[in-house]
Amino acid sequence: MQKRYSKRALIALFLALLYVPTLVGLAAGDRFRSANLENRTLAEPPVLSLDALGDLPGAFEAYYADNQPFRDQLIYARALMNRALYDRDVSDKVVFGKDGWLFYSCPSDGAPIDSYRGEDQFTGVELRQIASNLIRTRDDLRKIGCDFVLFIAPNKERVYSEYMPDRYGAPSESYGVKQLVRFLRQRTDLKVVYCHDEIMQARQDFPDLPLYFSRDTHWNDIGSYIGTRALMRALGYELPALTRDMIRPSDREGPNDLVRLAHLTSFLPPDLCYDVTVPADALPAPDVPKQTLYFRHDSFGVYMQGFLAPWFAEGGVTDATERDDAQVDAAHPDVFVMEVLERFVRRRLWAGPLYASPENREAEETEQIEDT
Repeated sequence: MQKRYSKRALIALFLALLYVPTLVGLAAGDRFRSANLENRTLAEPPVLSLDALGDLPGAFEAYYADNQPFRDQLIYARALMNRALYDRDVSDKVVFGKDGWLFYSCPSDGAPIDSYRGEDQFTGVELRQIASNLIRTRDDLRKIGCDFVLFIAPNKERVYSEYMPDRYGAPSESYGVKQLVRFLRQRTDLKVVYCHDEIMQARQDFPDLPLYFSRDTHWNDIGSYIGTRALMRALGYELPALTRDMIRPSDREGPNDLVRLAHLTSFLPPDLCYDVTVPADALPAPDVPKQTLYFRHDSFGVYMQGFLAPWFAEGGVTDATERDDAQVDAAHPDVFVMEVLERFVRRRLWAGPLYASPENREAEETEQIEDT
């Protein structure tokens, strides 16, 4: 008899674990849900339709997986357990480095680890295609009186390689962006800025100050100022060299995107931020004629905007993240800067020119129709 009751108790416990969280979650609504921290759009409720009836089971499964009750709490608990018991990465997108440093590792989003290992090198066809795309961009911008500069920001993994896990070894001395920059500088007269050397020199000059966030993918204001100064030098401007007097701790909290991806927002404290202030007497005088800038960038470029603005005409900086030839035509800029993070170079520069003049635009459209 006791054995029978034990079996029934186990069955009841199993059913309770299976259904009680769902019932409690339905009753509680969104009170146990936190903000979406996964840098992706969660699945929406499936739509009942006869036309899509075959897709309904998969759509419901995806919705339930993304919205099941206590999902956030369970993910957080699993992340803590993995860190505490196994010292293991808690996400396939985040690598836990040394001394609390986190690194991005998503293979489908630029594959930064491949770049670190030198597994992202270009073929000869790719190098020539990218060079052709950039030359066509430069030549078409010249037709509207606009200069062109390509600016590449270094990956965090390469800059702070000493904090990478030992299993990855030292960063490769031969890698895609280094290969591409050398090719462009030797085979073309394009203006190309890859500020890796300037960043590494700043690390030596300010060994106690971070240039990138330890728990985010981006550089901070200190690193972005170093990068902006290298870019402006290529444009013919000289920003003042960074000094400690220009750097102040900030009350702002670091963006911490890697902490969110690792589901450890309540476990790891945010990064400290710093403000960099350029002395007023080092900025151009208000009455000095200034150029206009078209600045196409990714998220690293956001940190550069404040340092760029004083050197260009008021209201004369146009920000863009995607190709928009009509916007360039309307802005009629003096300078077009393409900023791209190291791990995005292949994706952003391989597909085609970054701008085409009106006559070449028509030829591009014809080519696309013929290819289709």
